[in-house]
Amino acid sequence: MVCEACGSESLTQLQAEVTASFPHAEDVKLPPIYFSQQLRVCLNCGSAELRVPPAQLDALKMKKSLRS
Repeated sequence: MVCEACGSESLTQLQAEVTASFPHAEDVKLPPIYFSQQLRVCLNCGSAELRVPPAQLDALKMKKSLRS
């Protein structure tokens, strides 16, 4: 497997704890979404990739619709 950003093969998997929230001041009333997931990090350029689990992705979609 190679890094999509720089082509390096120097990738490592890490366990990540993520807090996702929308960046606008009016969104302060919406609580953040927390999840743990595997994070793939390129040790050459620092590029990182993760997948949001389905339940948390649905929660983010619902919060986005509340913003509209």
